[in-house]
Amino acid sequence: MSAVARVRGNLRSVLALIAARLARNAAESGSFWAAFLVDTLVFGIQAAVFWAIYLNVDDIGGWDKWRSVFFVGTFTLVDGLYMALYFFGILGIPEAISSGRLDLYLAKPFDPLLHLAFERFNPGSLFLCLPALGLIAASAAALGLAPGPLALLGYLGAVALMLVLMFDLMVLMRVPAFRLKRLGAFNAAENALVEFSFRVPGSAYKGGLKLLFRVLLPYGLIAAFPTEVFFGAAGPWGWAAAIAVTAAFTLLVRLAWKRGIASYESAGG
Repeated sequence: MSAVARVRGNLRSVLALIAARLARNAAESGSFWAAFLVDTLVFGIQAAVFWAIYLNVDDIGGWDKWRSVFFVGTFTLVDGLYMALYFFGILGIPEAISSGRLDLYLAKPFDPLLHLAFERFNPGSLFLCLPALGLIAASAAALGLAPGPLALLGYLGAVALMLVLMFDLMVLMRVPAFRLKRLGAFNAAENALVEFSFRVPGSAYKGGLKLLFRVLLPYGLIAAFPTEVFFGAAGPWGWAAAIAVTAAFTLLVRLAWKRGIASYESAGG
């Protein structure tokens, strides 16, 4: 089978998983609305934190209040999208490995990693995109910006790129489950990195911190890069760097996953 045919087959399978999950959630409205309420509460807390910060300072790393509001909106948009698409599926990877449930996915003609990631599509998290878009629109209006189609396409492209990068980072934190029984330290590290990076505007990173949080542990790119693209601060070199980092982590994930599969012992032994 050619690479193009494999990609098409995997895409059709992902769409089928999402459709099946949507049908299931329609029958479980309680879980659907519970997820929506929890995610909205998290968004409210994030917005309140930044509002409290800007009561005492005029800017952070050269970003004024409204640019940081845009940053919060972008973070919330990315957060809602990746929680809806693959967050809960990737969280289940360690259990699938330890229980032997991974055997079922390896036996199917569909990329097992994509199957695991997208089988728990959570439509309730998509509602988080509504307040996110509200923040983005409000900040653009307050700054008197009227972005054209190319600017909007660039922003959406940057968001899509960061969704791929976040997918890679989440999977990398679960690949050690092929050899380790407990991943508490990895989960704690991931939570700390996400909490820190999604609360610090990209302009605040300087020197070694910029290398650390935008290249080696690129959580600092996730919300900052699309924001920079929208405001024209990324430029060709910014795009090249973001694409290179995402490509490197995508390759690393595939290599780590294949190595983990090679060392995996099925439920039967």
